[in-house]
Amino acid sequence: MLETATGKPLSQYASEKLWTPLGAERDALWSLDHKEGFEKAYCCFNSNARDFARLGQLVLRRGMWNGEPVISPEYIDRATRPASWLIDERGEPNRVYGYQFWILEYRGEQIPYFRGILGQYIFVIPEKQAVIVRLGHRRSENRHPPFYYPEDVDTWLGAAMDLLN
Repeated sequence: MLETATGKPLSQYASEKLWTPLGAERDALWSLDHKEGFEKAYCCFNSNARDFARLGQLVLRRGMWNGEPVISPEYIDRATRPASWLIDERGEPNRVYGYQFWILEYRGEQIPYFRGILGQYIFVIPEKQAVIVRLGHRRSENRHPPFYYPEDVDTWLGAAMDLLN
């Protein structure tokens, strides 16, 4: 849909509107749905820790970068709040997922975060004005009820919070 609206491949549009304004140091890699196919808009965006930290900083700054708006603050606010109109498997309103962001209540703080399928995380910690990036090759299969986030989130976020304190 975005490609039709802009006349550009997703990666080109994202590069112009996001990656270049953020001053990313390296080109990112985007997995395709098949050889010579389309970028997967729902996943599989690969980069390095420093450039991923820029994405976290953009969220922390509510869409602003170097004093210029890159994404509207209103969109960041909506994206990092649970999409409560979604219903979970227990029939309850969603409390943990926004627009491509997971949201975690952790030690009394609301923490939006990006979650990769192989244990990559970008935690945005507004109360501490901090962003924590963890690159990985594997994510815990065990989940914490009642919100069922991967157990390794406690390990990585806990260590980061201890350092920040």
